[in-house]
Amino acid sequence: MVVDTKFRHILRLVLGIAAGALLIVLAFRKVDWQAFLDGLKQCRWTWVGVSMAAGLTALLFRGFRWHRLLSPIDGGLSRRRVFGAYCIGNLCNCVLPASGELVRSAVVPRHREDTQEVLGTAASERVIDLLTLGGTLLLLMAAGWNFIGSFVRENIVQPIAANPRSILLLSILAVAVVTVLILIFARRLPFPAKARGFLVGVWKGIKSIRAMEGKGWFLLDTVVIWSLYWIQVLAISKALGLSLLPKDALLLSALGSIASVIPVPGGIGAYHYILALALSSLYGMNWNEGILFATLCHESQLLVSVAAGALSWLIFPVDNRLTDR
Repeated sequence: MVVDTKFRHILRLVLGIAAGALLIVLAFRKVDWQAFLDGLKQCRWTWVGVSMAAGLTALLFRGFRWHRLLSPIDGGLSRRRVFGAYCIGNLCNCVLPASGELVRSAVVPRHREDTQEVLGTAASERVIDLLTLGGTLLLLMAAGWNFIGSFVRENIVQPIAANPRSILLLSILAVAVVTVLILIFARRLPFPAKARGFLVGVWKGIKSIRAMEGKGWFLLDTVVIWSLYWIQVLAISKALGLSLLPKDALLLSALGSIASVIPVPGGIGAYHYILALALSSLYGMNWNEGILFATLCHESQLLVSVAAGALSWLIFPVDNRLTDR
């Protein structure tokens, strides 16, 4: 069983790296490197610093928001401990996609029996983020559906429609997912007792949002987090001297969040390709400008995540002993 688990982790890592490498090749194959370096030289780095500060502040508010969710499970957890665990999980996501939630949920509890419920709070966080992202996209579509709709139609719908094999694969995947969900909810798909206990614990963690005090503060944290993501993108546009409107920065921030869902380490390659594609198709920028923009956005925030995660990893055992024992 241990061998199988390690093999799955290694396989996920290898596949994630391979997918990321492919996307990096697709994103950077048309880059004029001399023009890219010239763009970096002309960059106003003060604005890049503003973007990085916004990213670090967003991490801090994510820690605060998670702390609110964890309070009904263990009210004795300190904010510093929760923030450190969150940063460690974020660092793990840069290496192995979707591992961060498992890692931080294993690190932060003071009692082993709380782990499954803590994982449920991490899952509920992701649900809230997806709902926020969906609401942002709906708002943007309401403000300018033709603008966004043309991007989706030209870069997603039409390429898929032109390839019958893609339609077949998507149909098979959709049928498989629906079938599994029907079997689960009809209780026709058996689960081992351990797996069933795990799901019960996760469900309790998700329900913790109802027991949480200060739901208004939780909502405010969410608004602040996504506003900071918007500021990150807006600051990079200022760094490069681009005339993007606030609405444009919000759209690019949402597209960047979609790219982060793609299971590649740290969103590398996926983020660059999607943002460069959006900038070139929606705003008429050349590919070099789009890649430079995406690189500054992504790598500046990756540096923040790695630095915060590494520092938290180093000091977390000390924080563990001094604040919660």
